[in-house]
Amino acid sequence: MTETEAIERCQNGDIAGLHVLYELHRTKVYNLSWRMLGTPHDAEDALQEIFLKVFDRIKNYRGESAFSTWLYRMTTNHCLDLLRRRKILAFLGFENAPEVQDKKDSEKAIDLGFSPVIVKALKKLPEKQKACLLMREMEELSYEDIAAALQLSLGSVKSNIHRAKAFLKEQLQKEGLSHEDV
Repeated sequence: MTETEAIERCQNGDIAGLHVLYELHRTKVYNLSWRMLGTPHDAEDALQEIFLKVFDRIKNYRGESAFSTWLYRMTTNHCLDLLRRRKILAFLGFENAPEVQDKKDSEKAIDLGFSPVIVKALKKLPEKQKACLLMREMEELSYEDIAAALQLSLGSVKSNIHRAKAFLKEQLQKEGLSHEDV
Protein backbone atom coordinates (compact mmCIF):
# COMPACT_ATOMS: atom_id res chain seq x y z
CA MET A 1 0.00 0.00 0.00
CA THR A 2 1.39 3.43 -0.93
CA GLU A 3 1.42 6.41 1.41
CA THR A 4 -1.40 8.03 -0.59
CA GLU A 5 -3.54 4.89 -0.37
CA ALA A 6 -2.79 4.62 3.35
CA ILE A 7 -3.87 8.23 3.88
CA GLU A 8 -7.12 7.66 2.00
CA ARG A 9 -7.85 4.47 3.94
CA CYS A 10 -7.03 6.18 7.21
CA GLN A 11 -9.34 9.09 6.29
CA ASN A 12 -12.09 6.52 5.79
CA GLY A 13 -11.53 5.12 9.28
CA ASP A 14 -9.48 2.07 8.24
CA ILE A 15 -6.86 1.35 10.90
CA ALA A 16 -4.77 -0.59 8.34
CA GLY A 17 -3.91 2.76 6.73
CA LEU A 18 -2.62 4.04 10.06
CA HIS A 19 -0.40 0.99 10.44
CA VAL A 20 1.20 1.71 7.06
CA LEU A 21 1.72 5.39 7.92
CA TYR A 22 3.18 4.37 11.27
CA GLU A 23 5.67 2.01 9.64
CA LEU A 24 6.66 4.64 7.06
CA HIS A 25 7.16 7.52 9.50
CA ARG A 26 7.69 6.19 13.03
CA THR A 27 11.49 6.46 13.02
CA LYS A 28 11.51 10.12 12.00
CA VAL A 29 8.70 11.02 14.42
CA TYR A 30 10.46 9.16 17.23
CA ASN A 31 13.83 10.78 16.49
CA LEU A 32 12.41 14.30 16.35
CA SER A 33 10.40 13.70 19.54
CA TRP A 34 13.40 12.24 21.34
CA ARG A 35 15.61 15.17 20.38
CA MET A 36 12.99 17.70 21.45
CA LEU A 37 11.91 16.00 24.67
CA GLY A 38 15.27 14.65 25.78
CA THR A 39 14.56 11.04 26.72
CA PRO A 40 13.71 7.88 24.79
CA HIS A 41 10.86 7.14 27.22
CA ASP A 42 9.21 10.52 26.54
CA ALA A 43 9.77 10.08 22.81
CA GLU A 44 8.11 6.64 22.85
CA ASP A 45 5.09 8.05 24.68
CA ALA A 46 4.93 10.98 22.26
CA LEU A 47 5.18 8.66 19.27
CA GLN A 48 2.12 6.72 20.39
CA GLU A 49 0.16 9.88 21.22
CA ILE A 50 1.06 11.52 17.91
CA PHE A 51 -0.14 8.60 15.82
CA LEU A 52 -3.39 8.50 17.79
CA LYS A 53 -3.77 12.18 16.89
CA VAL A 54 -2.97 11.37 13.26
CA PHE A 55 -5.83 8.87 13.12
CA ASP A 56 -8.16 11.33 14.83
CA ARG A 57 -7.20 14.35 12.71
CA ILE A 58 -6.26 12.90 9.32
CA LYS A 59 -9.61 13.96 7.90
CA ASN A 60 -8.23 17.53 8.18
CA TYR A 61 -5.25 16.65 5.97
CA ARG A 62 -6.00 18.12 2.57
CA GLY A 63 -2.81 17.22 0.72
CA GLU A 64 -1.80 20.87 0.19
CA SER A 65 1.64 20.01 1.56
CA ALA A 66 3.52 16.74 1.83
CA PHE A 67 2.12 14.37 4.43
CA SER A 68 5.52 14.38 6.16
CA THR A 69 5.29 18.18 6.55
CA TRP A 70 1.84 17.86 8.13
CA LEU A 71 3.13 15.09 10.39
CA TYR A 72 6.22 17.11 11.42
CA ARG A 73 3.96 20.03 12.31
CA MET A 74 1.83 17.74 14.46
CA THR A 75 4.93 16.20 16.07
CA THR A 76 6.56 19.53 16.81
CA ASN A 77 3.36 21.04 18.21
CA HIS A 78 2.79 17.99 20.41
CA CYS A 79 6.34 18.16 21.78
CA LEU A 80 6.14 21.93 22.33
CA ASP A 81 2.88 21.44 24.24
CA LEU A 82 4.53 18.83 26.46
CA LEU A 83 7.49 21.12 27.12
CA ARG A 84 5.17 24.03 27.98
CA ARG A 85 3.25 21.82 30.41
CA ARG A 86 6.50 20.80 32.08
CA LYS A 87 7.48 24.44 32.56
CA ILE A 88 4.08 25.29 34.04
CA LEU A 89 4.18 22.32 36.41
CA ALA A 90 7.72 23.21 37.47
CA PHE A 91 6.68 26.83 38.07
CA LEU A 92 3.79 25.67 40.23
CA GLY A 93 6.13 23.48 42.24
CA PHE A 94 4.82 20.10 41.14
CA GLU A 95 8.15 19.09 39.69
CA ASN A 96 10.74 20.29 42.18
CA ALA A 97 13.69 18.23 41.04
CA PRO A 98 15.22 18.45 37.58
CA GLU A 99 14.82 15.41 35.39
CA VAL A 100 17.45 12.79 35.97
CA GLN A 101 18.74 11.46 32.73
CA ASP A 102 19.25 7.73 32.72
CA LYS A 103 22.79 6.61 31.90
CA LYS A 104 21.35 4.57 29.02
CA ASP A 105 19.81 7.78 27.64
CA SER A 106 23.21 9.53 27.73
CA GLU A 107 24.84 6.60 26.00
CA LYS A 108 22.12 6.60 23.34
CA ALA A 109 22.60 10.36 22.83
CA ILE A 110 26.29 9.82 22.23
CA ASP A 111 25.53 6.88 19.90
CA LEU A 112 23.32 9.21 17.83
CA GLY A 113 26.21 11.63 17.43
CA PHE A 114 25.58 13.97 20.37
CA SER A 115 28.25 14.61 22.96
CA PRO A 116 27.07 15.15 26.55
CA VAL A 117 27.95 18.85 26.16
CA ILE A 118 25.64 19.15 23.14
CA VAL A 119 22.83 17.28 24.91
CA LYS A 120 23.11 19.70 27.83
CA ALA A 121 23.19 22.74 25.53
CA LEU A 122 20.22 21.51 23.45
CA LYS A 123 18.13 21.28 26.61
CA LYS A 124 18.80 24.98 27.27
CA LEU A 125 17.65 26.16 23.83
CA PRO A 126 14.23 27.79 23.46
CA GLU A 127 11.80 25.27 21.99
CA LYS A 128 11.35 26.92 18.58
CA GLN A 129 15.09 27.30 18.10
CA LYS A 130 15.64 23.68 19.04
CA ALA A 131 12.86 22.50 16.74
CA CYS A 132 14.17 24.50 13.77
CA LEU A 133 17.77 23.39 14.34
CA LEU A 134 16.93 19.72 14.77
CA MET A 135 14.61 19.63 11.78
CA ARG A 136 17.30 21.24 9.62
CA GLU A 137 20.43 19.49 10.85
CA MET A 138 19.15 16.08 11.97
CA GLU A 139 16.12 15.54 9.76
CA GLU A 140 17.66 17.45 6.83
CA LEU A 141 14.47 19.32 6.01
CA SER A 142 14.57 22.38 3.77
CA TYR A 143 13.96 25.81 5.29
CA GLU A 144 10.67 25.91 3.40
CA ASP A 145 9.51 22.57 4.84
CA ILE A 146 10.46 23.67 8.36
CA ALA A 147 8.56 26.93 7.87
CA ALA A 148 5.49 25.01 6.70
CA ALA A 149 5.72 22.46 9.51
CA LEU A 150 6.09 25.07 12.25
CA GLN A 151 3.89 27.69 10.60
CA LEU A 152 6.70 30.26 10.71
CA SER A 153 8.03 32.64 8.09
CA LEU A 154 11.13 31.61 6.18
CA GLY A 155 13.05 34.46 7.81
CA SER A 156 11.99 33.33 11.26
CA VAL A 157 13.20 29.79 10.57
CA LYS A 158 16.58 31.05 9.37
CA SER A 159 16.86 33.38 12.35
CA ASN A 160 15.99 30.62 14.83
CA ILE A 161 18.58 28.31 13.30
CA HIS A 162 21.23 31.03 13.32
CA ARG A 163 20.54 31.86 16.98
CA ALA A 164 20.56 28.19 17.97
CA LYS A 165 23.90 27.60 16.27
CA ALA A 166 25.37 30.71 17.89
CA PHE A 167 24.15 29.54 21.30
CA LEU A 168 25.62 26.06 20.82
CA LYS A 169 28.94 27.56 19.71
CA GLU A 170 28.95 29.76 22.82
CA GLN A 171 28.24 26.73 25.03
CA LEU A 172 31.09 24.80 23.43
CA GLN A 173 33.46 27.70 23.99
CA LYS A 174 32.40 27.89 27.66
CA GLU A 175 33.32 24.23 27.97
CA GLY A 176 36.68 24.92 26.31
CA LEU A 177 35.74 22.86 23.25
CA SER A 178 35.49 23.53 19.57
CA HIS A 179 32.94 21.94 17.24
CA GLU A 180 35.62 19.39 16.21
CA ASP A 181 35.80 18.08 19.78
CA VAL A 182 32.16 16.98 19.94
